[in-house]
Amino acid sequence: MSTRPGPPRNLPALLVALHEQEHTGTVVVSGAPGGRIHLRGGRIVGVETPGAPGVETILLNSGRIDDAAWTAVCASGGVTEGALAAELETRGLLPRQEFEIVCTAAVFDGAFALAFGTPGGWEVTEAVPTASAGPSFTPRRLAAQTTRRLSVLAGLWGAPPVELARSRIRPAADFPVRIPDRYATLLRTANGRRTPRDIAFVLGRGVYAVMLDLARMNESGLLHRDRPAPDSERPSTAPRRRERRPPGGTLAAGAVLPRRTPGTHHPHRTATT
Repeated sequence: MSTRPGPPRNLPALLVALHEQEHTGTVVVSGAPGGRIHLRGGRIVGVETPGAPGVETILLNSGRIDDAAWTAVCASGGVTEGALAAELETRGLLPRQEFEIVCTAAVFDGAFALAFGTPGGWEVTEAVPTASAGPSFTPRRLAAQTTRRLSVLAGLWGAPPVELARSRIRPAADFPVRIPDRYATLLRTANGRRTPRDIAFVLGRGVYAVMLDLARMNESGLLHRDRPAPDSERPSTAPRRRERRPPGGTLAAGAVLPRRTPGTHHPHRTATT
């Protein structure tokens, strides 16, 4: 006598089950930070979470596209799946290949950010439109990449990566070294109130990329890390739009950083992740 399988034990198991069923839909994840995982034919095409910058934030805050141009693209109706890349390329704003790279990076970064979340539940709904451009991935590949990233950070930071994720970062008081422009930008953005997640939103970079740079900078004595924020503390809100910097407010590559002082449709039952 055969028995029907029970509900998935956790979110990874759910995603594997949906992949095997070639399911098309959206998994709404509760908890902190929570988010939405988009599947097409069982493969993941998008991960959206408050824990990591999405495609729009990356494009705007990195300066690849300005606000006016993005608004025009959205107003044209080009935000439907498959059409956004074409609309951006037609307007000469972004080559399709670059847009695909951004979308792919956002998928893996979103999955990475969810790994730091407080366990919650899930709900499987009808497919919700999301910014995507073709690439899709199996749940196992995303899980393996997330595990690898966590392992790399643990090795560099010397402690569980969640400690770095919750730390408020500011530059060390003094250091007699010349640093790359990328590091100078991070230190200029780290004001003692922002976590790596907040810095990623401000700069339009991936959370993992920011954490990786910060971990390496910490090894060089460039950082001061304040105590991690408690889980219950509301994270600071980084702007969605690109920060406007005053003239002369940037540092050239290799510049010495100035001295700084501290300053349902619902086919699956809700379960815990």
